[in-house]
Amino acid sequence: MAFFKRASKLDEEEYQRAIDKGLGKAFDNAEKDSCRASELKAVVLSDLHRGAGDGADDFAASHQAYSAALGWYLAQGYQLWLLGDVEELWENGIGEVMEEYEALLELELQFAQGPGLRRFYGNHDLDWSKRRYVDKHLAPWLDGSVPQEALRLRVEDDAGDDLGMLFLAHGHQGTATSDRWAGISRIAVRVAWRALQRWQGWRATTPADSHELRGKHDHAMYRWARRRVIDGDPGERPVLIAGHTHRPVFAGTSPPHPTAEQASDLAQRLETEPDPTRRAELRAELELVRAALRGDPYTPPAIDPPCYFNTGCCSFPDGDVTCLEINGEPLVDEALRDPGDGRGKIRLMRFLDNDAKPRPEQLAARPLREVFEQVANAAG
Repeated sequence: MAFFKRASKLDEEEYQRAIDKGLGKAFDNAEKDSCRASELKAVVLSDLHRGAGDGADDFAASHQAYSAALGWYLAQGYQLWLLGDVEELWENGIGEVMEEYEALLELELQFAQGPGLRRFYGNHDLDWSKRRYVDKHLAPWLDGSVPQEALRLRVEDDAGDDLGMLFLAHGHQGTATSDRWAGISRIAVRVAWRALQRWQGWRATTPADSHELRGKHDHAMYRWARRRVIDGDPGERPVLIAGHTHRPVFAGTSPPHPTAEQASDLAQRLETEPDPTRRAELRAELELVRAALRGDPYTPPAIDPPCYFNTGCCSFPDGDVTCLEINGEPLVDEALRDPGDGRGKIRLMRFLDNDAKPRPEQLAARPLREVFEQVANAAG
């Protein structure tokens, strides 16, 4: 995968210019729509990378959690927005993927026939940008809708006054390996990488195989959105919702990072703990911290104003999935407000929860109107 590693070494300004151009073009050409905040109730998931069910299928571990999430949100009356890279078509033929996950396609169809389904295409399922492939393989599962590259969704209050704009795109736009040279990348992945995954059991889908590239790309998408907010038309200030990097990003929230001090403290407590059960718990916690310190050094951008959110992905090695809820539905009685209630908020959620139960766990939340207000009032 040296080709992708070299892409992460691109000059920062050059890389930013490419992302600005790619996202700018997608923004200019995006489908436009509007809705009332009180009617906005959607869950956004991305980066499933559904394969053929073999050793190269990055979705296999998350299949159960994703199914549970769909069941939950279908019963709750949420629309389903799939933000690209749903199918892994760099590694696999369309037919084998659609056959392997026909049951999930039928479940997604229930959204299309019920609360609603929106499909976006990313770099790994770019075939859905071509109508002939959609008509042949995907149309039966869409109930008349068509996959799109991007969406500019104007959100209004019940009086019809503008609250703000959501801009949804997969997020690969402008990158060399995933946009401009996607054809070459696809050949390399199809011919070589799938065989290596099957042989060695490796898991990786760009840019998730490179922490440096992932961080660079998150920062570039945030800077594009911030520049549009600060310097652009006041009536066209986007709140960008993307995927592609496989890491959740939520404005105002940073994931906790274990420290060497935590590891040292746990080791000292382990030495003096007499109870065998408690010693086992401490040792497990210590090894968890040590493993995290050896792992991913990724740090998301500090986002202000809150103009960029990322869904994360549905292909985590541990089998969990993350998603964004967008729910403009107000509470009828403010006295009943519950911090865990999703109404009126954008929330980052995880399936399964900490107890491995088929229910969502809230990782972060903000009032949706607050997000729009801060973006509207942002100044350079």
